[in-house]
Amino acid sequence: MIRERRGVVQSLVTALVTKPFMLLSGISGSGKTQLARRLATGIAAGMLDDNKFTGVSYGGVGSAQAFKMALAKSGIVPELNGDNGDEFIDIKEPEDVMSQDELNDSGMGDVQKYRVAFLPVRPDWTDPQKIWGYYNPLTGLYYPTQATIVAMHAYLEFLAYGEAAPRHFIILDELNLARVEYYLADILSLMECPTTIVGEQIKMGEMSSVHPFNRPLWTISAPKSEIGQENSVHEQLYVGKTDRSWAKAYHYLSAANAGMMLQKMPVDLKDVINGADWHRVVPPKISFTPNLTIIGTVNVDETTFSFSPKVLDRAFVMEFNDMDYDGVCKTWKGYDDARDAFKTMHRILRPENLHFGYRTVHEILSYIDQAQGNWASCGDFCMVSKVLPKLRGGEDKLGAILPVFLAYAITNKTDITALHEEAAALVGDILAAKQLPSILRRLELEKPAYPLTADKLFRMTRQLLDTGLASFF
Repeated sequence: MIRERRGVVQSLVTALVTKPFMLLSGISGSGKTQLARRLATGIAAGMLDDNKFTGVSYGGVGSAQAFKMALAKSGIVPELNGDNGDEFIDIKEPEDVMSQDELNDSGMGDVQKYRVAFLPVRPDWTDPQKIWGYYNPLTGLYYPTQATIVAMHAYLEFLAYGEAAPRHFIILDELNLARVEYYLADILSLMECPTTIVGEQIKMGEMSSVHPFNRPLWTISAPKSEIGQENSVHEQLYVGKTDRSWAKAYHYLSAANAGMMLQKMPVDLKDVINGADWHRVVPPKISFTPNLTIIGTVNVDETTFSFSPKVLDRAFVMEFNDMDYDGVCKTWKGYDDARDAFKTMHRILRPENLHFGYRTVHEILSYIDQAQGNWASCGDFCMVSKVLPKLRGGEDKLGAILPVFLAYAITNKTDITALHEEAAALVGDILAAKQLPSILRRLELEKPAYPLTADKLFRMTRQLLDTGLASFF
């Protein structure tokens, strides 16, 4: 399980209902991705009915309060409805609250397969094909992504349930490793003009082409015996002979244009959920429906791209930079022993947003546990291998960080004021060309408290003072 402030989770759930696009920004290892995945799974699962997840929200209403109640009922976030927003609560996985047999019987596998898609973004994403998949002319088949399957499923369930349709999620991990405006351009436009239901009619929204044909295409999961046959589901879709409800819904995506008012149809969800044919064919166009939400996780550094106003205007942004190690990590094995070190490093690094997230704390504590040691015996190696490699930049960023960190590595003092005073003296020593041994003699120390860390930070600080730049590598 992971932990987060109740008020943060409440705000996040409300934002997910209000806007179909959410950006979770913050330092690496702060729990953004896991939080998104768990909340998406819990909301998409909806309420339990006869021990099966229906996807429908509490009371059949897709409101923030209904989603919070569904999460609480499922046990994913049991204390979400409390009043203390600063209290840390546990956000669980389905495996934490149900046995494997119960999960298998509850339909949770279908929820995760058809209502939640997870796509790690790569730096080479430059077009919408990365989201929707591609057509291979050599095989004559279409290769959809999980996002395509989820968007198709959202469309079918929206036609069946209308405004009470179960919520679907596409999670884009590290979405700004590539230019968001390039590969997400279609979705950004579609979400401004989604397909809606007006009375007893469907008003088609804007549609994005996913392949160059005017009829659905078989996917790689299609049965080979049916491919190309005139009586196959695929060909029936093309000529309009099928009486399957989901096939008629796909016909709308094949023949309709944006703004057209079409007859509302009942979609047989048993046919959709239990059948296989609906995701063996991909319609030529995709439309955005109000029950589809995009969540992107964001890291901001020199390896990522910034966002254009087009992106930011369409999203809620929530930042995860405020690390509270006591609130999240206090029950972790070995944390009490290393607590003072973590909190001191946080006070040193936080002013320049160079502090580390909970993942780093967890990995350091796991290393200490595997080494059967403690912070005194393993802390030096852990700082050099897990904390210092991220430190790079110019004097404007590291000038107030490296000397203070060096003072801590030498003296092991935890008083931040004392460390800043010692840092000023260390800068004077380095500018006077003094080496680390002579600095230790001045301080009447035989060796630094953390020898490996002190040696590396001394060289990095000297590099910064000589050149105006410093890096671990």
